[in-house]
Amino acid sequence: MALAQENKLENLTPASSVASSPDVAAEKQKPILRSQPAPPRLGVELSELFTENVVAKIWRVAVRELEKQNPPTHYPEYITTTSPNANYYTLREANFWTCGFFPGSLYALLERCRKYPQFLPLPAAHRPAFQKQLLKLCRDWVVPIRAMDTRTDTHDMSFIIQPALRMDWELTGNHESLKNVVTAAESLVSRYDERVGAIRSWDQAVNYRYSFTDMEKDFLVIIDSMCNLDLLYYAGHQTGNQKLIDIATTHAHTVLKTIVRDDWSTYHLLNFDAKTGEIKDQLTNQGYRDWSTWSRGQAWAVLGFTQTYTWTHEPVFLNAAISISKYFISRLASPKVDAHPYVPLWDFDAPLDTSPPRDTSAGMIAVNGFLLLHQILISEHRADEATEFLDVAVRIMRETTELALSRDSAKFEVPLEGRKEDYPVVKDGEDGKHFDGMLMHATANNNEDAHKRYWDHGLVYADYYFLEAGNKLMRMGLV
Repeated sequence: MALAQENKLENLTPASSVASSPDVAAEKQKPILRSQPAPPRLGVELSELFTENVVAKIWRVAVRELEKQNPPTHYPEYITTTSPNANYYTLREANFWTCGFFPGSLYALLERCRKYPQFLPLPAAHRPAFQKQLLKLCRDWVVPIRAMDTRTDTHDMSFIIQPALRMDWELTGNHESLKNVVTAAESLVSRYDERVGAIRSWDQAVNYRYSFTDMEKDFLVIIDSMCNLDLLYYAGHQTGNQKLIDIATTHAHTVLKTIVRDDWSTYHLLNFDAKTGEIKDQLTNQGYRDWSTWSRGQAWAVLGFTQTYTWTHEPVFLNAAISISKYFISRLASPKVDAHPYVPLWDFDAPLDTSPPRDTSAGMIAVNGFLLLHQILISEHRADEATEFLDVAVRIMRETTELALSRDSAKFEVPLEGRKEDYPVVKDGEDGKHFDGMLMHATANNNEDAHKRYWDHGLVYADYYFLEAGNKLMRMGLV
């Protein structure tokens, strides 16, 4: 059983601080760079986050699928390289937990278009009308998402609602979208049980090894749940609803006490007694073994505890975010792989074979947590620690693009003179090469007892967090 959070704090390394003052003359020479300057290399090393290819690929999928059906009934999830549908998205039903990420990617481009146009490379001929056309695509793709704000059958409301609808509210002031966000938060807290002190993640969990289907007996909570708390904090502060905020914080404390292990690694799945709140089982559903550390689960913890600290400012959550992040980083720097070690293995403890599966989605999720942690530590005058997390984030992004960026390059067609297209048209790369997504080598579920195992493919949320990392860098002024 995991140790109580008070015991975990004893093993933390004391935080470093900035003691020296900068040279006055140097300050006068470089006033813009006075506060934690961005390494000049970022713009070059991470240029792949801001290419025309990124924009064109998402645009191509968005237009193609809407031409088949608008509003959409299915959403992009993963891309194989071997199936009959190789290199094209396999779509999932609209109510699947990943449905929010593709619309979220469209809104990530809309943010670039409106706030950072210098990072949106487009042919000049398309620029004047592009923003209007992109907003229409965004709004078409969120029509079914809006209708999901009253769902009480899932805990994934933040993943479903926030990537698109929160951004629609923030970028366009659409009050309908804010209402969707608030309603979704209220729907999510309906799954809270004070006996456990947590929000129920899954109603059931069934694989070839176990079956939990009785909600009167079993209360299932997964580490991923930490990233759905951001919805509750956001809606709670938007509306002044303290209940949403308190439930989110209680859930975070419960996860810290029970799912985070004493060495700061994490379980994937915990089964509580639904009547008493006692721990019954500590398991995995998508990782290698119950005792192992599933890399994406650890990444959800990195991002989730960091987000929670930004809302609560409770030191226990910052300490947890730092320690969980350092554990993640320590497992990257292992001798298990010779090349690109900072692209995470799908599970840090899984045995190696000739080609161990990676999980680029785990890396991109963790990067978003590290960038946020960098900002927090800078604001708390802990520059040395902040730089460490930024450096790791940059290395993960660099090695991920080197190893996993799809090498086909999509581009927009430049209209012929005198011809006006309704919307930009995307052509495939050289020799007709095609891959719908940006990143390859992601792993959704490689657990040997899973009913469906799929790995070494593109994943819609790997691409979303790849784009979101680029947007974070722009917001931070680091590119």
